[in-house]
Amino acid sequence: MTVPETVSTTEAPRPSRYSLGSLPNMLRSLLFIGLLVAALVALVPRVDEVHRPAVDALAKARITMTQTGVPLELPQGLGEGWVPTVATYAPGTANVPTFTTVWETPAGGDIALKEATDATDGWVARSVNDGARDGSVNVGARTFERYVSRSGSQVSYVERASGSDATTLAVTGTTTEDELKAFVAALREVTPAS
Repeated sequence: MTVPETVSTTEAPRPSRYSLGSLPNMLRSLLFIGLLVAALVALVPRVDEVHRPAVDALAKARITMTQTGVPLELPQGLGEGWVPTVATYAPGTANVPTFTTVWETPAGGDIALKEATDATDGWVARSVNDGARDGSVNVGARTFERYVSRSGSQVSYVERASGSDATTLAVTGTTTEDELKAFVAALREVTPAS
């Protein structure tokens, strides 16, 4: 007995409807997607600069002085436009405990004030962002070492501690030197919290 051969009658798969799209349909789809993206871009707000909130640098300095006994200075009577945005007390370069404040200036720059007892040469170098010594400057009755960054975009004033209980100050600004001098001239000793 012979078995008849079976013939397969499966049809070839039909092409996908998506592959049958025409060029005008693809262009319409791209236009629709482009309009959706443009609408999202128009709705999402863009921020040109981030403003940091003000902090109470004086209160932080008073508390730090009470807890550590480290003498600190902060500017007083600067006027409007000077906003403290950072006030911290933490180990800095070479584990030197450092009180740091950062201030926004009226011209839109920043000034960082770092204060430490037992400051090392390494601490000073990092505090002035490895700037090169460029003479000295007198502000009021005080004399500061002047440092300029390699790019010239930052100027720093350093007053080294004279005595075992004194504080070394490093003031670095990305602002005009006139604002830097006004900031330094306004520095006054902080009284500890009671």
